[in-house]
Amino acid sequence: MAHDKIVVGVDIGSTKIAVVAAQGTSSGSRQSNIEILGFSEVPVPAGAVVNGSVENIKQVGSAIREALSEASLRSDLDIGVVNVSFGGTQVKISSHSDGVIRPSASSGEEVTQRDVDQLVDDMYRAKIEPNYDVLHVLPMEFVVDNSVGVREPVGRTGIKLGGNFLIVSANNQSIQRTKKSLADADQNLKCDKMVFGPLATSLAVLTDNEIKAGIALVDIGDHTTDLIIYQDRIIRHIATFPIGGRHITSDLAIGCGIQLENAEQLKKEYGAAVSADIPLNIEVLVNFLAGRPPKQVLKKNVALIIEERLKEIAAMVYAEIIKSGYLDKLIGGIVLTGGSANIDEIEVLFEKVTDMSVRVGYPENLERTAKADAVSNSTFSTAIGLAWAGLKPIDPRVKSVCKPATAFNTGIVQKEKPKEVKEPVKKSGGSFWDNINSLIGKKDDSLGDY
Repeated sequence: MAHDKIVVGVDIGSTKIAVVAAQGTSSGSRQSNIEILGFSEVPVPAGAVVNGSVENIKQVGSAIREALSEASLRSDLDIGVVNVSFGGTQVKISSHSDGVIRPSASSGEEVTQRDVDQLVDDMYRAKIEPNYDVLHVLPMEFVVDNSVGVREPVGRTGIKLGGNFLIVSANNQSIQRTKKSLADADQNLKCDKMVFGPLATSLAVLTDNEIKAGIALVDIGDHTTDLIIYQDRIIRHIATFPIGGRHITSDLAIGCGIQLENAEQLKKEYGAAVSADIPLNIEVLVNFLAGRPPKQVLKKNVALIIEERLKEIAAMVYAEIIKSGYLDKLIGGIVLTGGSANIDEIEVLFEKVTDMSVRVGYPENLERTAKADAVSNSTFSTAIGLAWAGLKPIDPRVKSVCKPATAFNTGIVQKEKPKEVKEPVKKSGGSFWDNINSLIGKKDDSLGDY
């Protein structure tokens, strides 16, 4: 296998910064696996990242600095260029159509790759939403003259070229705060790509066969749950729901009368998505307040609370899949990822609610090493996907469906360096309460409506 370039992914989550440095390995011209060179996970202070948006630049910058330093030590790399995740409620998904008259077209002349790339580039320059910048332009199907539903336009003859696109846009102020946190971590750190987090995750956990056959990726994050539908290797539908793992934790905190941090530990250590088979006499001890004896909590009650919230999430996802019109075309079913995907028997619950095949997704196509074993879990899936985003195209039909991070206005003014006269040198390259009320008898109004 021939060695490929090294890419570093920085996943900015609500609870942690995850970093993965990886090197692509290829066989001929085909990208196959990646080798994990280094990794790190650093917690983020509560409130520093809210609903996927950086709120405290200094705290996030400090966490990124620590995570990069740790990953550098493990990989023996000097990290200067990274790909960064972006997501949460600051992202909007919309559908748009556009078309052009090919200026050089004449009778019998084929559509070129340059024509397709230019059409996509035009969508980046369109102002889709006020105060929002386009992150991704994801082509679905093209139109060449009177031929609609064209998957591959290059090589077809025609004068008119059009397309149907999914546009992923992000709040530009939130983008600026993300990039400022990178600058706070290291003024010399450069961001090559900013990628919608669930999209990056799909690059890491979905197989080529699943993407071709039809698959629904369900990423249950801390504050949101994201759905991405692939069919015939094309992203057909994206949806975000303002409900996720933090809501499960809050349910447990209220139902068990404990603090959020204790509820999170309870969820991770004793949580289960299906309560039916758990005996009524199993108790667990939960710390809830310093200086007080631990509380005794029935493990079955813990599962009941988790089960009701996950049923709600699964039902929302299933309704959205039906709404998309692709239910009967998803031969691969559902792949679950995100922190809450680690809850025991979650795939069983989703199968019962959706009547679809379900598996929990973990990073695929890693060279088997001790470092790869350490990151083969949902914690690092997005960071690994960010590395993949620098090694293979999100959609091979176009030059890029990801706007270069340098094109975003950061609000950071850099002083011009004095010009020096020196010999030319070669530059190195880089690139997710009604049923719960019956169980606990009260509602947490602080969660608001969703």
